Amino acid sequence: MKTYRFDPEKFKKQTKMLVLMYAIPLVLMLVLVYFLNRNRPEMLTQTIILVVLMIGFYAYMGWRRYKQNAQIWKEYSLTVDEDGVSQTQPNFPEVRIPKEEIDGIEVVKNGFYVQTKSQGRVLGISKELSDADYEELKQIFSAWAAENEANRPVEDDDDDYDPALIDIPEKAEEIDEDVKAEIVETVEELEAEADEVVEKLEDSIEATEEDKPEEA
Repeated sequence: MKTYRFDPEKFKKQTKMLVLMYAIPLVLMLVLVYFLNRNRPEMLTQTIILVVLMIGFYAYMGWRRYKQNAQIWKEYSLTVDEDGVSQTQPNFPEVRIPKEEIDGIEVVKNGFYVQTKSQGRVLGISKELSDADYEELKQIFSAWAAENEANRPVEDDDDDYDPALIDIPEKAEEIDEDVKAEIVETVEELEAEADEVVEKLEDSIEATEEDKPEEA
Protein backbone atom coordinates (compact mmCIF):
# COMPACT_ATOMS: atom_id res chain seq x y z
CA MET A 1 0.00 0.00 0.00
CA LYS A 2 1.25 3.49 -0.85
CA THR A 3 -0.20 6.95 -0.18
CA TYR A 4 0.39 9.82 -2.60
CA ARG A 5 0.12 13.55 -1.82
CA PHE A 6 0.51 16.78 -3.74
CA ASP A 7 4.05 17.99 -4.25
CA PRO A 8 5.00 20.77 -1.72
CA GLU A 9 7.27 22.37 -4.30
CA LYS A 10 4.33 22.75 -6.65
CA PHE A 11 2.38 24.45 -3.85
CA LYS A 12 5.05 27.15 -3.75
CA LYS A 13 4.71 27.55 -7.49
CA GLN A 14 0.94 27.79 -7.16
CA THR A 15 1.32 30.49 -4.50
CA LYS A 16 3.55 32.58 -6.77
CA MET A 17 1.05 32.27 -9.60
CA LEU A 18 -1.76 33.22 -7.19
CA VAL A 19 0.04 36.40 -6.14
CA LEU A 20 0.57 37.40 -9.75
CA MET A 21 -3.03 36.56 -10.65
CA TYR A 22 -4.36 39.07 -8.10
CA ALA A 23 -1.52 41.59 -7.98
CA ILE A 24 -1.39 42.38 -11.69
CA PRO A 25 -5.11 43.28 -12.05
CA LEU A 26 -4.89 45.33 -8.84
CA VAL A 27 -1.94 47.36 -10.12
CA LEU A 28 -3.68 47.95 -13.46
CA MET A 29 -6.84 49.13 -11.71
CA LEU A 30 -4.86 51.50 -9.46
CA VAL A 31 -3.05 52.98 -12.45
CA LEU A 32 -6.36 53.47 -14.25
CA VAL A 33 -7.89 55.23 -11.22
CA TYR A 34 -4.85 57.49 -10.91
CA PHE A 35 -4.97 58.63 -14.53
CA LEU A 36 -8.71 59.20 -14.40
CA ASN A 37 -8.54 61.41 -11.31
CA ARG A 38 -5.05 63.01 -11.33
CA ASN A 39 -6.39 66.39 -12.49
CA ARG A 40 -9.45 66.36 -10.23
CA PRO A 41 -8.43 67.46 -6.75
CA GLU A 42 -12.03 67.46 -5.62
CA MET A 43 -12.10 63.69 -6.14
CA LEU A 44 -9.09 63.00 -3.92
CA THR A 45 -11.10 61.68 -0.99
CA GLN A 46 -13.23 59.41 -3.16
CA THR A 47 -10.14 58.20 -4.99
CA ILE A 48 -8.40 57.26 -1.75
CA ILE A 49 -11.48 55.39 -0.53
CA LEU A 50 -11.76 53.55 -3.86
CA VAL A 51 -8.08 52.57 -3.78
CA VAL A 52 -8.38 51.24 -0.23
CA LEU A 53 -11.48 49.24 -1.12
CA MET A 54 -9.80 47.77 -4.19
CA ILE A 55 -6.70 46.77 -2.24
CA GLY A 56 -8.84 45.23 0.50
CA PHE A 57 -10.97 43.31 -2.00
CA TYR A 58 -8.04 41.83 -3.94
CA ALA A 59 -6.15 41.03 -0.73
CA TYR A 60 -9.18 39.23 0.73
CA MET A 61 -9.84 37.22 -2.46
CA GLY A 62 -6.16 36.26 -2.77
CA TRP A 63 -5.91 35.20 0.87
CA ARG A 64 -9.08 33.15 0.61
CA ARG A 65 -7.78 31.35 -2.47
CA TYR A 66 -4.45 30.74 -0.76
CA LYS A 67 -6.18 29.14 2.26
CA GLN A 68 -8.21 26.87 -0.04
CA ASN A 69 -5.08 25.71 -1.84
CA ALA A 70 -3.28 25.13 1.44
CA GLN A 71 -6.15 22.99 2.72
CA ILE A 72 -6.16 20.92 -0.47
CA TRP A 73 -2.40 20.33 -0.27
CA LYS A 74 -2.72 19.38 3.41
CA GLU A 75 -5.74 17.06 3.25
CA TYR A 76 -5.53 15.48 -0.19
CA SER A 77 -4.36 11.88 -0.32
CA LEU A 78 -4.52 9.01 -2.78
CA THR A 79 -3.99 5.51 -1.42
CA VAL A 80 -3.28 2.56 -3.69
CA ASP A 81 -3.30 -1.03 -2.41
CA GLU A 82 -3.60 -4.45 -3.99
CA ASP A 83 -7.41 -4.26 -4.03
CA GLY A 84 -7.94 -0.81 -5.50
CA VAL A 85 -7.56 2.92 -4.95
CA SER A 86 -9.02 5.44 -2.46
CA GLN A 87 -9.03 9.24 -2.77
CA THR A 88 -9.64 11.78 0.01
CA GLN A 89 -9.91 15.54 -0.51
CA PRO A 90 -11.55 18.48 1.30
CA ASN A 91 -15.31 19.04 0.96
CA PHE A 92 -15.80 15.80 -0.99
CA PRO A 93 -16.71 12.27 0.16
CA GLU A 94 -14.04 9.61 -0.02
CA VAL A 95 -13.92 7.77 -3.34
CA ARG A 96 -13.09 4.06 -3.45
CA ILE A 97 -12.63 2.13 -6.70
CA PRO A 98 -11.97 -1.62 -6.71
CA LYS A 99 -9.13 -2.75 -8.90
CA GLU A 100 -11.35 -4.97 -11.05
CA GLU A 101 -13.59 -1.99 -11.95
CA ILE A 102 -10.85 0.02 -13.63
CA ASP A 103 -11.29 0.06 -17.39
CA GLY A 104 -8.67 2.57 -18.55
CA ILE A 105 -7.34 6.13 -18.24
CA GLU A 106 -8.07 9.31 -20.18
CA VAL A 107 -5.24 11.83 -20.29
CA VAL A 108 -6.22 15.53 -20.23
CA LYS A 109 -4.31 18.80 -19.96
CA ASN A 110 -3.88 18.87 -16.17
CA GLY A 111 -3.67 15.14 -15.46
CA PHE A 112 -5.74 12.09 -16.29
CA TYR A 113 -9.04 10.47 -15.36
CA VAL A 114 -9.49 6.90 -14.17
CA GLN A 115 -12.39 5.26 -15.99
CA THR A 116 -14.54 2.41 -14.75
CA LYS A 117 -16.75 -0.04 -16.64
CA SER A 118 -19.97 1.05 -14.99
CA GLN A 119 -19.60 4.80 -14.34
CA GLY A 120 -17.02 6.12 -16.80
CA ARG A 121 -14.74 8.85 -15.44
CA VAL A 122 -14.92 8.79 -11.63
CA LEU A 123 -11.46 9.76 -10.40
CA GLY A 124 -9.16 12.59 -11.43
CA ILE A 125 -5.40 12.40 -10.96
CA SER A 126 -3.75 15.83 -10.95
CA LYS A 127 -0.30 16.85 -12.13
CA GLU A 128 0.11 18.60 -8.76
CA LEU A 129 1.54 15.29 -7.59
CA SER A 130 5.26 14.94 -8.01
CA ASP A 131 6.25 14.01 -11.55
CA ALA A 132 7.55 10.61 -10.43
CA ASP A 133 4.34 9.79 -8.51
CA TYR A 134 2.19 10.98 -11.41
CA GLU A 135 3.95 8.72 -13.91
CA GLU A 136 3.90 5.81 -11.45
CA LEU A 137 0.15 6.11 -10.97
CA LYS A 138 -0.41 6.33 -14.71
CA GLN A 139 1.49 3.07 -15.16
CA ILE A 140 -0.36 1.35 -12.28
CA PHE A 141 -3.83 2.20 -13.58
CA SER A 142 -2.91 1.37 -17.17
CA ALA A 143 -1.58 -2.02 -16.03
CA TRP A 144 -4.74 -2.71 -14.03
CA ALA A 145 -6.91 -1.82 -17.01
CA ALA A 146 -4.87 -4.11 -19.27
CA GLU A 147 -5.07 -6.93 -16.72
CA ASN A 148 -8.84 -6.56 -16.40
CA GLU A 149 -9.18 -6.58 -20.18
CA ALA A 150 -7.11 -9.76 -20.41
CA ASN A 151 -9.17 -11.47 -17.68
CA ARG A 152 -12.50 -10.44 -19.13
CA PRO A 153 -14.37 -13.58 -20.30
CA VAL A 154 -14.60 -13.92 -24.04
CA GLU A 155 -18.13 -14.10 -25.36
CA ASP A 156 -18.67 -17.63 -26.66
CA ASP A 157 -20.75 -18.21 -29.75
CA ASP A 158 -22.37 -21.08 -27.87
CA ASP A 159 -24.09 -18.44 -25.71
CA ASP A 160 -26.30 -17.68 -28.69
CA TYR A 161 -27.42 -21.32 -28.91
CA ASP A 162 -31.15 -21.66 -29.22
CA PRO A 163 -32.57 -25.19 -29.51
CA ALA A 164 -35.52 -23.84 -31.42
CA LEU A 165 -33.19 -22.55 -34.12
CA ILE A 166 -31.66 -26.00 -34.59
CA ASP A 167 -35.07 -27.47 -35.37
CA ILE A 168 -35.95 -24.87 -37.97
CA PRO A 169 -34.54 -26.76 -41.01
CA GLU A 170 -36.26 -29.97 -39.98
CA LYS A 171 -39.51 -28.14 -39.35
CA ALA A 172 -39.12 -26.39 -42.67
CA GLU A 173 -38.77 -29.74 -44.42
CA GLU A 174 -41.88 -31.00 -42.64
CA ILE A 175 -43.75 -27.88 -43.70
CA ASP A 176 -42.56 -28.28 -47.28
CA GLU A 177 -43.78 -31.89 -47.37
CA ASP A 178 -47.20 -30.84 -46.04
CA VAL A 179 -47.44 -28.07 -48.60
CA LYS A 180 -46.46 -30.42 -51.41
CA ALA A 181 -49.08 -32.93 -50.30
CA GLU A 182 -51.74 -30.23 -50.23
CA ILE A 183 -50.73 -28.99 -53.64
CA VAL A 184 -50.82 -32.48 -55.12
CA GLU A 185 -54.21 -33.11 -53.54
CA THR A 186 -55.54 -29.80 -54.85
CA VAL A 187 -54.24 -30.52 -58.36
CA GLU A 188 -55.86 -33.95 -58.31
CA GLU A 189 -59.18 -32.45 -57.21
CA LEU A 190 -58.97 -29.86 -59.98
CA GLU A 191 -58.19 -32.55 -62.55
CA ALA A 192 -61.15 -34.60 -61.35
CA GLU A 193 -63.44 -31.58 -61.54
CA ALA A 194 -62.09 -30.76 -64.99
CA ASP A 195 -62.76 -34.31 -66.20
CA GLU A 196 -66.24 -34.14 -64.75
CA VAL A 197 -66.91 -30.85 -66.55
CA VAL A 198 -65.59 -32.27 -69.83
CA GLU A 199 -67.82 -35.31 -69.51
CA LYS A 200 -70.84 -33.12 -68.85
CA LEU A 201 -70.02 -31.01 -71.89
CA GLU A 202 -69.67 -34.09 -74.07
CA ASP A 203 -72.99 -35.46 -72.82
CA SER A 204 -74.61 -32.12 -73.49
CA ILE A 205 -73.23 -32.01 -77.02
CA GLU A 206 -74.41 -35.55 -77.75
CA ALA A 207 -77.87 -34.77 -76.43
CA THR A 208 -78.05 -31.70 -78.61
CA GLU A 209 -77.09 -33.64 -81.73
CA GLU A 210 -79.71 -36.28 -80.99
CA ASP A 211 -82.43 -33.63 -80.68
CA LYS A 212 -81.62 -32.15 -84.15
CA PRO A 213 -84.17 -33.08 -86.90
CA GLU A 214 -82.85 -35.36 -89.53
CA GLU A 215 -82.17 -33.68 -92.87
CA ALA A 216 -84.44 -34.68 -95.80
